[in-house]
Amino acid sequence: MYRTADDRWIVLGFANEDKPVPLFLKAIGHPEAAENPHYADTPSRRAHAAEIVAVLDKTFATRSLAEWRAVLDAAGLTYGVAQTLEECAQDPQLLANRVFVPIDDGSDDPHLTVDSPVRLDQEQKVRPGPAPDLGEHTESVLRDLGFDAAGIEELRKAEAVV
Repeated sequence: MYRTADDRWIVLGFANEDKPVPLFLKAIGHPEAAENPHYADTPSRRAHAAEIVAVLDKTFATRSLAEWRAVLDAAGLTYGVAQTLEECAQDPQLLANRVFVPIDDGSDDPHLTVDSPVRLDQEQKVRPGPAPDLGEHTESVLRDLGFDAAGIEELRKAEAVV
């Protein structure tokens, strides 16, 4: 993954990297790197990975995501774009698959949250509700951790818990 000038992330993917890497290096403005023996094959690239990553980090930071998409599309290279949280929350596929769901807080304009992907057999899914207030579950959590009433009171006096 490489960060673009507009703080977006582009993900490169090469199934058989020996063929597309020289094309990729030329496409992104590094034809000299395509001829460099350090970048000639997979073992050489792995041996010089830190050097290559530094070059790519600097290179991708020079243009926006839209500009890099145009370059990579023109070269016919495979890549992906990491979506922002806002884009994920509006993604039709993620919404249809209930990856993002509204928080059941009774408001007219509910916020979205990531729904739990884990569901135990026979257990009903519960719609997410508002987050607990600060300190709402302190005592029960501390009891689960083995604290007795006196120990919890000591923590409160020391202002270690709310």
